[in-house]
Amino acid sequence: MKIVQFGLCYSPNLGDGVIADCLAHGLTARLPGAEVAHVDISGRQARGARTIRNRRLVLSMLERLPRPLRHALARRKLNGLIDRVQDSWRAAAAGADLAVIGGGQIFSDANLNFPVKIGRAAGILAERGTPVAVHAVGVSRNWSAEGTALFARVLECDLRMVGTRDAGSATAWAAQMPGGPAPVLTADPGLLAAACYGPPDAPPEGVGLCVTDFAVLGHHADGSIAGGGQDPVGFYAGLAAALAGAGHRVTLFCNGAAEDAAQVDRIARAPALAALRAEGRVRVAPAAADPAGLAQLIAGFEAVVAHRLHACIVAYSYGRPVVGLGWDRKLEAFFEMVGLAENFSADPAMDGAAVARMVAGALERGIAPDAHAAAIGAAWEGIDALAACVTRPGPG
Repeated sequence: MKIVQFGLCYSPNLGDGVIADCLAHGLTARLPGAEVAHVDISGRQARGARTIRNRRLVLSMLERLPRPLRHALARRKLNGLIDRVQDSWRAAAAGADLAVIGGGQIFSDANLNFPVKIGRAAGILAERGTPVAVHAVGVSRNWSAEGTALFARVLECDLRMVGTRDAGSATAWAAQMPGGPAPVLTADPGLLAAACYGPPDAPPEGVGLCVTDFAVLGHHADGSIAGGGQDPVGFYAGLAAALAGAGHRVTLFCNGAAEDAAQVDRIARAPALAALRAEGRVRVAPAAADPAGLAQLIAGFEAVVAHRLHACIVAYSYGRPVVGLGWDRKLEAFFEMVGLAENFSADPAMDGAAVARMVAGALERGIAPDAHAAAIGAAWEGIDALAACVTRPGPG
């Protein structure tokens, strides 16, 4: 049995790779002997490959252009990229018993980025007659007319199921997709991280502070950025200092995106942290080489603070208290789903001291075992629904 996932397996944001790994882990656990292959819809052929350089600058320049020009440039760039890899996509789809379109907030229309990629993938899958399931995706309420038409190409496939990872995404899908199956809830596969990657190598220690570049967040955000009312270096440095002042050993890390790694470097050089770094109370984690390395890093903390969704999801999978810093509805939806709304804030005016108080509360409350088991169980139920699509008859 062959299953192929169309997602972002080789993204420099290793959280996307966590999704791919956990999806494969779940499917092979439920379908022994199954082969799960991955196609990166951004055209990457291996980890570390770059499809766009100076992304922060490119995004900033695009935002200054009129929308028709932005879309024209995006279509040309993205279609040219996919033209170079479409033969490998066809080969991956050949003979597949199921193609899974999933992995992150990929039904979002920022300058036609995902509409073009998913539209091209859907065209190949429809051409091949491959059964298709959309699984555990995030859906944004931002589709343009052209983006909607491109996303609707999935309806031309032998579409067995549409699963979204939260209720807001289900509502957004139903409001924007013209026809097709009604969406069902399928929890994010990243919740299976602890099962996929195994226990950490050492007992957990300290607080992990996941750093993100606010400029890139702002390009995709559908809400205010927590702490975004001040300079991001000052915000993160103040937060690290506040956590260290509360007695925690603090580790700065990121999910792997180049812009985030550059932000970690800027924060590490902040004068406000010089003494704390010299004393070893604030340190910088070596960059994780792959999704397994990121998961093991996160599992090694007693608690995690992050704007990045999958830093939060991986921490929760391992039963670690986590504080989510908002910028997008998907993050808030996750904390609501696991019953930890009090551990989330999107207040742009919040400072490091306020976040440190949230961390203290999160550590005191811990993770409720019943809620944790229910969340992990929901992820397995989503995998079971996906596995059932392999044998489920098509709509015709």
